[in-house]
Amino acid sequence: MSVFAVLTSSLRKGQNLRIIAIVFIFFFFASISQYQGSFEFSIDEDGQVQSVPSEAGHQDIYYTHHIATYNPADIRPWSKGDTRALTTAEGQKLTQFLTAPSLFKSTSALPGEEQLDNSFLLLTKRLRVFKSLWHSLKQYYDQLEDEDQQDQFYVHPPADIAPAIELFQKMERSLFPWILKNHGTSYDLYQQSAMPDSTTETSRTTRGRGAKNRGIVMCVGDKHSIYARSTVKVLREVLGSRLPIEIFYAGDKDLSKANQEWFAQFEDLSVIDITTKLDQDLLQISGPIIKPFAMLVSRFQEVILMDSDAYFLQDPAILFEDGGYNEVGTVFFYDRTVPNKAAGVNKRAWLDSFLPSVSNHPSKTRWFRSKGDQDQDSGVVVLDKKRHFIGLLAICKMNDVPERNQATYRATWGEKESFWIGMEMIQERYSFIRFGGGVIGDLGDAVPYKKDDESLVIKGGNGLYSSSVPPPSRSGSLSVRMDRVCGNQLHFNYKGQPLWWNSGLVRDKAAENSPYLRYTAWMRDEHGVWDIEQSCLVQSFHGALMEVEWNQRQTAFEMLRVDQTVAQELNQPQVKSILSIPRLVKTEGAKGGKGNNEAV
Repeated sequence: MSVFAVLTSSLRKGQNLRIIAIVFIFFFFASISQYQGSFEFSIDEDGQVQSVPSEAGHQDIYYTHHIATYNPADIRPWSKGDTRALTTAEGQKLTQFLTAPSLFKSTSALPGEEQLDNSFLLLTKRLRVFKSLWHSLKQYYDQLEDEDQQDQFYVHPPADIAPAIELFQKMERSLFPWILKNHGTSYDLYQQSAMPDSTTETSRTTRGRGAKNRGIVMCVGDKHSIYARSTVKVLREVLGSRLPIEIFYAGDKDLSKANQEWFAQFEDLSVIDITTKLDQDLLQISGPIIKPFAMLVSRFQEVILMDSDAYFLQDPAILFEDGGYNEVGTVFFYDRTVPNKAAGVNKRAWLDSFLPSVSNHPSKTRWFRSKGDQDQDSGVVVLDKKRHFIGLLAICKMNDVPERNQATYRATWGEKESFWIGMEMIQERYSFIRFGGGVIGDLGDAVPYKKDDESLVIKGGNGLYSSSVPPPSRSGSLSVRMDRVCGNQLHFNYKGQPLWWNSGLVRDKAAENSPYLRYTAWMRDEHGVWDIEQSCLVQSFHGALMEVEWNQRQTAFEMLRVDQTVAQELNQPQVKSILSIPRLVKTEGAKGGKGNNEAV
C-alpha cells in the first residue's frame, strides 16, 4: 500500500472518528432534553448545563436564569384548513374527542404504580388545541369588542369561522365551565385584567400613557391571617410598597368578617370572596388550591402572588424589573432540595407520559436528575397574564377537582409544581431564577434537637451527603454548631443575593412560643447539606456561610417590631404569641458585623 493510500486511509479514519464524536455529542444532549433546537451551552455555578438559544448570543439572563425555550415547530397555529376540516366526518369525530366529559377515572394510575394512565396526555392535547383556537379567534372577538358587541361572540358568527367558534364554545364548556358563571367567554375574563387599571389614583393619572396594571395577590384564611396581618403591615410600613393588594378567601367560613374588616382598612387593598368570581360548586377550592385561581380572576394584569408568611427585604415591585420577567413574563423560584418522599411515583416517567414535546427546562429539574422531590416554591410567583393567560388557564386546570385528585396532587406536593408544568402543557416560555432555595436565620442552631439521636440529613444541592447529626449535649443546653444556618426558607434575586423568605419570622412557626430569629446569617442550597427536620443548612465548604448585611438586619428587625405590634393588637396569646424582640447587635452578624468580605 502506498504512503498516499495509507495517509488517505488514516485521514478518512480520523474524519470518521470526528463524525462519530459529533454525532455522539448531539445525541447525548438530545437525550438530556426533548427540545430539538439550536443550542450553545454554558455551565451554571451549581454545575448545571444551561442551554442558550444561539440567536440570543450571551445575554446575561441565560446565565442568571433558567429560561424555558421550545422548538417553534412543536407549536402549531390553527389554520383555515383546520376549520374547514371540522365539517367532515373525521372532523366531527375530532370534535367529540376534544369536547368529551372528564377524562379522569377513579382507577387512574400514575407511573410507578401498576400502569401508565393517558388521561393527562389527552388533556395536554386538548389544551394545546384550545390555545391554537383561542389565538385564532381572538381577532374576531376584538372586532366585536370595538363595536361593544362582544356578547354576540357565539351568536351568528361569520360562516368561514362558524365551525371553529362552535368547537371553541364546546371546548370552553368542557375544560373551564367554572369560568362561565360570571363571564360569557374566557375572552371576557382576559379583557378584565388586560386593560390598564382604573381603580387606583396612580393608574387613573397615567391611563393612556403606559399605565401599569400591577399588584399583589394573597390568599388568606383565618388560620393564616395572623401571618398575613404582619405581612401587609410590613409591605406598607417597612418596605413602603405602594402596589395595590388583593386578598382572596373562599367564603365567610374561610375568613371571618372581623378579619375581612381588618384588612379592608388599608388603602389600595381589596378583600375578595373568590366564590363570587368562579363556580365554587364545580371547583370546591380552599386553602392553597385557591392560589392560581386568584391570579386568574384578579383585576391585575401583572401579578405577584405571595404567601401570607412571605417577607421581602425590599419592595417586591423590583420583581417586575427582573430580566427573566421582561424576557418571558414570569419569575419562578426553586424550592430547597428535599428527599424523594413519594417513592411510589416516578415523576420523570409521569411527565414523559403526558408531554409529547417539552422545553429545554425539565432536564434541569431535580426530578429528571434524581436529586429531590420538589422543584418549585410557590410562595412567590410572578406572572404577566397578558402574555400567559392560556398558560394560567392550564395551571388552573391542573388544580381542577378531578385533575388534582386523580393526578396532580398524587404526583406532586399540592399546587406548587403546577405552575411550570402547566406552562409545559401549553408550551409557553417561563423563567426560573437559577438559585435553589436556601436558608436565612441564625448562625448555629437556635433550638434544641429532638430527643432522638438523629435528624434527617439529605443530599444537598451540591450533591454531597452528611452523616447523622450529633445528638444534643448531655447537659440539656442548646447544642450550637457554628457550621450551619438555621431558620427560614430563603430565596434569591438574579444576582444570588437574599430577596425574600417564607415560613414567618420565628424559628419554627409550628412550635408554641418559638423565638424570633436574629437574622445573622444565610446560605445557598447549592453550598450546603440540608438537615430538613431542623430547617438547617450545614456548610459543605469553608466560606459558604454568609452574613446578612447590616441594613438588611435592620429591615428584618423592623419586621419583628411590626409583628409584635400585631400580636399586641390581637391580644390573644393563644392565637398569636407576644414575643420579646432580641437586641439588635451588629457584631452578632455571622462575620462579626464586618460584612461578607471575610470568610467565617
